[in-house]
Amino acid sequence: MAQVTLSVGGLSYTVGCQDGEEDHLKALAASISQRLEEVRRTLGPRGDGEAMFLVSLLMADDLYEARKKQMTDEERSLVERSRQIEASYKQTAGRLADAADIAASLLSRVEEGLRPSGSAAAAGEAAAGE
Repeated sequence: MAQVTLSVGGLSYTVGCQDGEEDHLKALAASISQRLEEVRRTLGPRGDGEAMFLVSLLMADDLYEARKKQMTDEERSLVERSRQIEASYKQTAGRLADAADIAASLLSRVEEGLRPSGSAAAAGEAAAGE
């Protein structure tokens, strides 16, 4: 387990972390420090405690808004299921179109087979005239 010293608002904090997470924690601390400076400059809090509270509140609001925008697992599952249904529908529609083409071709063949041919028609007329 690694340790890293982070500086926020002029104070240093040493924290434990997993190996390799040091740079990530430093980036988080830098983000907090930046927000702290913005709060001090724009809101003029009465002390460090109030300033850190306001930073925490602002960052919690950012997190809340980000989570609101993020799809839930259930929503992602529903979107994926919808895509699967749409793909299945398109595949079924294609198969039905193929089946309709085959049926039309078969019907055409059957109709051709039912039509009397030229010589058969003449023989039929001759037999009818007798």
